[in-house]
Amino acid sequence: MRFLPGRVVALAVILALVLLPLIPSAAQQPRRGGALRVAHIGEPPTLDQHWTTAAITGHIMNHVNEGLFAVNKKFEPRPVLVDKWTLSPDRLTYTFTLRKGVKFHNGKELASEDVKASLERWGRIATRGRALFANVVSLSNPDPLTVVMKLRDPYALLPLDLGWVGQSAVVFPKEVIDEAGTGPVKRFISTGPYKFVEHLPDRHIRLDRFDGYAARTEEPDGATGRKNAYFDSIYVIPVPDAAVRIAGVKRGEFHFAETIPPDEYDRLRTDPDLVPFITETASWLTAVFNNRSPLMGNKKIRQAFQAVLDQESVMRAAYGNPRFWRIDPGLMPKEHYLWTDAGKEFVNQKNPERARQLLAEAGYKGEPIRWVTTMEYVAYGTAAQVVKPMLERAGFVVDLQIVDWATLVARRARPELWDVFSTAFSFVADPVLLLSLQPSWPGWYDNRDMNAMMTLMRRHSDPKVRHDLWKRMQKLWYEDAGTIKFGDYFVLHLYRKELKGYVNIPTHVWWNSWLETR
Repeated sequence: MRFLPGRVVALAVILALVLLPLIPSAAQQPRRGGALRVAHIGEPPTLDQHWTTAAITGHIMNHVNEGLFAVNKKFEPRPVLVDKWTLSPDRLTYTFTLRKGVKFHNGKELASEDVKASLERWGRIATRGRALFANVVSLSNPDPLTVVMKLRDPYALLPLDLGWVGQSAVVFPKEVIDEAGTGPVKRFISTGPYKFVEHLPDRHIRLDRFDGYAARTEEPDGATGRKNAYFDSIYVIPVPDAAVRIAGVKRGEFHFAETIPPDEYDRLRTDPDLVPFITETASWLTAVFNNRSPLMGNKKIRQAFQAVLDQESVMRAAYGNPRFWRIDPGLMPKEHYLWTDAGKEFVNQKNPERARQLLAEAGYKGEPIRWVTTMEYVAYGTAAQVVKPMLERAGFVVDLQIVDWATLVARRARPELWDVFSTAFSFVADPVLLLSLQPSWPGWYDNRDMNAMMTLMRRHSDPKVRHDLWKRMQKLWYEDAGTIKFGDYFVLHLYRKELKGYVNIPTHVWWNSWLETR
């Protein structure tokens, strides 16, 4: 078919009209340069990601550290430092081939000895690491780019476990691991798009672009794919007061503010310079029991605590606007294929009479329950203050101790110092990653039947088998009052409109972000 000149012009006009919206304007193009300023809730307890489950550490150091895998937008594991990997026919041996030419921030090239040393350390000190390495028969590095992990029992979720956020299986140089010995690492060196520069307590943590970064070639997808360090620097500033964080973003002093009270949402969304950001994945607010303490190690005292709760009142006080919270028995969120309402009869009981009966059966004599909480995460402290009179009406004596977050994290590692502490559990892609079910995590919930079923959950991949197992596990968790789930919530963050490219999968991703000029 021949096109006449008039038709050619018309076709060109039509194509221009169709394609123009698909072509990014100059203002939408990523811009290299500038410094991102993030207002966080306070000081991290440590910057060693192997050492703590505190989310604030991961928020910062995920930009510095990398592991073998990470998760995409669908929470599926994808290679990061791994080039390729294989699983033996008996599903017991994983062989990881590393990417060649990846550099650490000190200029050293990544090698299998670094991965082996890092994974072994993670397996000794991290909560999930200890759980995983209980199933590891051997870990070897037969050549500079190969790491071989042999398991006792099949574990189909191993790449997901190695790539999950939080207390991540990140890789440090072997000499950094050796230098740390049995303590935290002293030098924060890894392979990420930003390198650690300095930590000035109560002032800032500074990360600078790593010009030697070896990016992957795949398109960015969640925390995987190509990572571009557009900022010259990232400054994370401790700002414990939420009102000060909000005011700083409004003035342009900060570009991003962590964890904003939901009651501010309607007001903030009317400001054309601001973007209130609600996380899509549900977390849950909790009070964690110390199963090693004489008081909360008593099952009937835990059950009494559970029986007294008016959870709707707790969540309303902590989060206000109902769009930010819900009461739901599922330890996995409703959106997950393993969701179940098993144990729902133990939720929102509002039964102080039952609580008093359980305390009497437990032989409780009015010993103070030491509850450690914080106002740096406002919802944590608010919930504790609302629950305190509920408990007291049932006969509990509550010693509420309000501290900063770093102190709480340090104190919870010492079982002699507390009975209950406030925290929250972020979304995880599978129940085997739930910290509340790990006997080695502070709280030390260690139930023989639960542990046996957890082993089966790691071994099986059939969805029906896993769902049946998980229903039994969740029911047992509620019957045993392993800890308290007050309810699901969705976190509100705030950032300025000129911050582009930010994603949250399910943690902050500021690589591939940039500041748009006006």
